[in-house]
Amino acid sequence: MRHIYNLARRWKKFYGENPVSVSGLMPEDNKRDRVLSIEEEKRLLDNSALHLRPIILTSLHSGLRKGELLSLQWVNVDFDNNIFIIKPSYNKSKKLKKVPINSYLRTILLELKLRNSRKSEYVFLGDDDKPVKDIKTAFNNACKRASIDDFKFHDLRHTSGTRLLESEVGIELISKILGHSSVELTMKRYLHPEESLKDSVEKLVDFEKSCSKNGSNENYEN
Repeated sequence: MRHIYNLARRWKKFYGENPVSVSGLMPEDNKRDRVLSIEEEKRLLDNSALHLRPIILTSLHSGLRKGELLSLQWVNVDFDNNIFIIKPSYNKSKKLKKVPINSYLRTILLELKLRNSRKSEYVFLGDDDKPVKDIKTAFNNACKRASIDDFKFHDLRHTSGTRLLESEVGIELISKILGHSSVELTMKRYLHPEESLKDSVEKLVDFEKSCSKNGSNENYEN
């Protein structure tokens, strides 16, 4: 609506202040906690088109956004240092971004390069050997065939971050890998206060066990 009013003013079909700008935008809650299980991942890959599978796996093993994935060229893949180099123009934060490539993903990329590098400078090609521009239909069809409900492509990125957290990777490292603008954003997205509080008070049990083992109660006198 805001865009429509701005166009109307530009075309001199409307005069006055944009009422949508005055009222402001509606509050938006775009937080999603949908995470792909290992069993769902297997079903999704089994039901995905051949060109879609490496894209899904790269997302799960790197946390790259869809736009970053589809814009990947071989010059962005540094096999010597095992990193992706995402240019600012393709990065949401508009900063140079370097993302590690693990051993599993390196094997997938090397196989793709052997098969695709002579056909295009882009990493991910479709059945027509042209760069993949859109995967919405292919991804939705794969989810439907795999009987996976309420799952979006961006949830793969959230799955990647969640799996890193569950593997006890530090929140600051996760923030750097995902390319978040701040650690606070990563904490807000991946750390649930209730669980953090539970983990914190559970440490009191360890403290008590430690005191009992040492046969000392002096720590409780105060």
